[in-house]
Formats: sequence, structure tokens, C-alpha cells
Amino acid sequence: MIEVNMTLIVLGILHHYNSDIKNKYASEKYIYISKKILHMYEIHTGCTIDGKIIEINPAIDRDTQTEVAMPDLNIMSGLRVNLIYFEGEGEKDYLFLSKTLWSKLVGFAIFPDEYELKFELNTIACGWKKTKLFNKGTVIDK
Repeated sequence: MIEVNMTLIVLGILHHYNSDIKNKYASEKYIYISKKILHMYEIHTGCTIDGKIIEINPAIDRDTQTEVAMPDLNIMSGLRVNLIYFEGEGEKDYLFLSKTLWSKLVGFAIFPDEYELKFELNTIACGWKKTKLFNKGTVIDK
């Protein structure tokens, strides 16, 4: 029997948060996620979501991009990550990149508002409790 790995795929533009987020593991860089997706689980601000990077691409509006010698971003594909969840207001919540992940992206000149990141997310960890995400199907949030 073949095991099919079901998961959550999140695709979003990288943004910069201009305030103190009061979490020693989170950077000030984040992507949005639709509020309805993770609220099916027992999740709260500070929980971590584990997964991997699928791809990193320049955002569509190339006129505003900082000019850099484009590194091969494919080598980031498969990199294990954890994101820190923060509840937002309205229809969106925040997934903040960990400081460890952000320090790796800085070396590739990944600028907020200029790049789109795609993650495959598998588990939520809230304290000692770990929960597998969408183990019977795949959900895509763009």
C-alpha cells in the first residue's frame, strides 16, 4: 500500500511587521494565511507550524524589486522550517518566519514584499501537543 502524504500548502508574499511581536523565536517577517484554515485546530498565538519550503519566487511586480544578482533559489527547496502562528484580525492570520529561517533567507537577498514563498506545512505544535494537519486531504491557501 502506498502512503499518500496529505498536507497544507501555503503560498504568500513575504511581508515585514513594523511592531514588536513579543516572541523570542519569531522574526518580523511573515506571510498571511486564511483564518478559517487553522481555526479548525486548537491553535493559539505562539504555536509553531512545521514543514518545508517548496519554492521561492520573485513577486509579480518586478518594477519595484531591488536589483540583485539572482541566486539559485532552488537550493532552498526542501529546507525544514517552523513558522510561528499569530492570530490576526479580520479574515487573515499571520505565520511569522522563525529567526533561524529568516537568517538563512537574508543570505539570499530575499526582501519583504518582493518575494513569494510557498510552504508545505505538516504539523502544529502547541506546548507538548503535536497535531498532524489535514491527514486525509491536501488544502491549498493562496
